[in-house]
Amino acid sequence: MILWLMACSGEKDTNDSPDEVVETECLTDEEYFSDTVSPILQSKCIACHSGEGIASETTLVLSEDTQVNFDTVSEVATVMENGQYLLLTKPTNQHTDGHSGGQPIAPSSTDYDDIELFVARINGLVDECATDVEIEGEEEESACEEASPARRVLRRLSHQEYNNTIQDLFGLTGTWSSNFAGDNVSHGFDNAVTLQVSPLLLDQYSNAATQIADDILAQGIQNQIQCGTWNRDCAEQFLSDKGTEIFRRPLSEADIERYLSMYDFVEEDGFDDAMKWMIASLLQSPHFLYRSELGVEDEDGLFGLTSWEIATELSYLFWQSTPDGELLELAAEDLLRDSTIVSEQVERLASSSRSSEVMVEMGMQWLGVRGLEFVAKDSTLYPELTDELRDSMSMETELFLATSFQEDVPFSLLLTDQSTRIDTALANHYGVQHEGTTELATVDFSTEDRFGGLLGHASLLTVHALPSSSSPIHRGLLVREHFLCQELPPPPANLNTSPPEVDPDSSTRERYEQHSSDAACSGCHDQIDPIGFGFEHYDGIGRWRTLDGIHSVDASGAILNSDQSDGTFYGVEELSSLLADSSEVSSCYVQQWFVYGTGQGDMEIPEVSCGVEAATEEFVAQGSTVQSALKSLTLLDRIYIRSGETGEMDTFAQGVGSDPGGEGEDTGLDPDTGSPETPLEELTVQVIENSNWGTGYCSSVTVANTGTVENTWMIELPIVDTITSLWSANSVVVSGGIQFTGVDWNATLQPNQSTEFGFCASL
Repeated sequence: MILWLMACSGEKDTNDSPDEVVETECLTDEEYFSDTVSPILQSKCIACHSGEGIASETTLVLSEDTQVNFDTVSEVATVMENGQYLLLTKPTNQHTDGHSGGQPIAPSSTDYDDIELFVARINGLVDECATDVEIEGEEEESACEEASPARRVLRRLSHQEYNNTIQDLFGLTGTWSSNFAGDNVSHGFDNAVTLQVSPLLLDQYSNAATQIADDILAQGIQNQIQCGTWNRDCAEQFLSDKGTEIFRRPLSEADIERYLSMYDFVEEDGFDDAMKWMIASLLQSPHFLYRSELGVEDEDGLFGLTSWEIATELSYLFWQSTPDGELLELAAEDLLRDSTIVSEQVERLASSSRSSEVMVEMGMQWLGVRGLEFVAKDSTLYPELTDELRDSMSMETELFLATSFQEDVPFSLLLTDQSTRIDTALANHYGVQHEGTTELATVDFSTEDRFGGLLGHASLLTVHALPSSSSPIHRGLLVREHFLCQELPPPPANLNTSPPEVDPDSSTRERYEQHSSDAACSGCHDQIDPIGFGFEHYDGIGRWRTLDGIHSVDASGAILNSDQSDGTFYGVEELSSLLADSSEVSSCYVQQWFVYGTGQGDMEIPEVSCGVEAATEEFVAQGSTVQSALKSLTLLDRIYIRSGETGEMDTFAQGVGSDPGGEGEDTGLDPDTGSPETPLEELTVQVIENSNWGTGYCSSVTVANTGTVENTWMIELPIVDTITSLWSANSVVVSGGIQFTGVDWNATLQPNQSTEFGFCASL
């Protein structure tokens, strides 16, 4: 297999017109390569694919000799992997293994067309006079038609979702997650499907649950449930009623008995203490901490999401919180699998002022300004940047996003709207008049020197800059990655990536233009710096300037090597207009919502890239407004159906009202005890001690269902030692030892199916 480790990117002369391409007809392959393909490779690939570059060990190694390069590239052009030509899939980052160099060539660009024609020539698919060819068009079109539905997932609540959920469930105010271990950011957002529960976070969840339970009781349990007598019956009523809200689905009889056993264990200490520990246990359950998008298998082997799961999807998508009473009522009546009713709920949720909060949360992460309060700045250069001014900057952007969402303005206005609401502190910072009798007033920048669109917000300009100056790189990357959705590769490890040294005799632009003369840098920086130069009228904290030190500001810039957004501009106002008119930028906006809303952002996965494509079509059909990007996600099949392996366990989020199995449905549980009806004799158990260090040991346990019906298993092992770690199972101490049951994904075993869990214990 040929490995292409890296290809830096740049841009050839974009003044070539389609008519000029015709002039290459009837050239020999060597002539076509020399005139058309070689300039692309020299500008985009040679920095890395050279004898001294970081891709020097790959098959594609280029030199300054055109004939040698022709022979090398011609050989690579014949290589196919997975039914596609490697010379086309690697630089476009469409190869199944990806491309370490990102996407230096856009699939719909002129450069791609030129290389595609070269591949066709070398492989005898066209003659020397051909000027156009489409090798993969039909295959690409069918890729989305044949893509599988979205996968089944369990999504852990983000820290923001955790706070909102607790507040809405119990009427409490607080930020319990402020001390939680930080989550990893994936594709720009902190709510990916890959969020895990580390041992530290598990301990923090436990502490938070205990504190929340204390707060609930201090507030008065009567605010949560109305009972005639405060006793065990009241606790059971709490589980049946409030438990449905906490788990976002009805509790089964087994669930109720399990949590009542916790109540019983503490009951002698009084009703309040018993309720405290029962509630704390509920808030540490995976059924609370995780959102189920698993579904129930149908006769075609697909998994249809239940109304409970759809209610949860919609609520967290628009409100970042647990379903409200109306959604829960519709779920209890199993009405949310009806697309008409879902559409009605989408409009209800979107029209609420609460929905603007999700726009703010998504937007601040999308724009990379959530960390404004912490970004480092040189206090001697920027003494004006106080904590209060940072708050004002953040408030401007949050208000702008929220208002744009509430009014559902065209997406393009996010970039071109020159009116904004700011306070007096920020008005002074901007150097504009602040008229009005209130602290907040609307300012119109159309009569000012500076531009007032989103890219002119001080929050963005401050974050995307260096501690002591502006930064064409940071600001160029902001546009390239956040508005064009082109994730660029990291710089080669052997390059000095320090910013150019400050030189009073040179402007910022002059210092950064050296990148274009350095072959090791120009490939990537030709895509970044020309965009960033357009921001040079703004200093490191977003103040308008006409001079950079003693040098006049030159804010001319260009977008190069994009799909549909190439062009020259002067300043942020013209850049914003260029971006606002680009369908590529609109699609990127939809992609940001898709990643945030679904938690999935790997565009190399067909279900993700095809989902973005379908959502973009819906976005355009709905008028390309700010809200329609979010609403488009609810029009995709993934809102109702998922894919999985036949025989996988169905979701727990089932049932109508308090009957989780539905009338007449066999749940596999004894209706009186909530225990498995299947005899224990139809389970086989094998325990293997994997390690023993004298004071403790770890063991793995295999449980197999040897019966003829499904088994929601429960086993007891005569263990008197203290369990210190447990995975893939739940446990409770009983008189004969320790009782184990499965977790969500392995609690029920089909005939001849087995599962494994493990534990460590101290002696």
